[in-house]
Amino acid sequence: MKIIYLLFIYVITIHFSDYKQTDTEKCFTNINSDDFNLLIETTEVLIIDVRLLREFRKERINNSVLASGREALQQLLEEIDKSINIMIYCEEGDRSLIASEIVCNELKFKNVYNLEDGIIQWKKRGYPLDRKRINTF
Repeated sequence: MKIIYLLFIYVITIHFSDYKQTDTEKCFTNINSDDFNLLIETTEVLIIDVRLLREFRKERINNSVLASGREALQQLLEEIDKSINIMIYCEEGDRSLIASEIVCNELKFKNVYNLEDGIIQWKKRGYPLDRKRINTF
């Protein structure tokens, strides 16, 4: 009886963990630098950098805009067409995962892409960066 109970708990746990993972995967897509670049070059996109201002000021993916917090992200996207491709990145890919979930789950965008391993991998692959210093007051 104990084995049946443990097996039941195991099956339920696996079922719900799979559901949550599948739900997140449907919401946004993790893509590598090559695919991220391909989408930028071939489709209409909005590229969002979710790093801190000091990181963004030093270097960024060309044509990206900064939205370093939930509120900034919401303000940036409030007037944007929900069908546009939203490309999100950060330094290593962690913050952009959270931002991607917010953009698709809470803000209801349909085409959300997270850059796996962030701008670090983008640089390793040799893709272009905007390194013009941005002055803030």
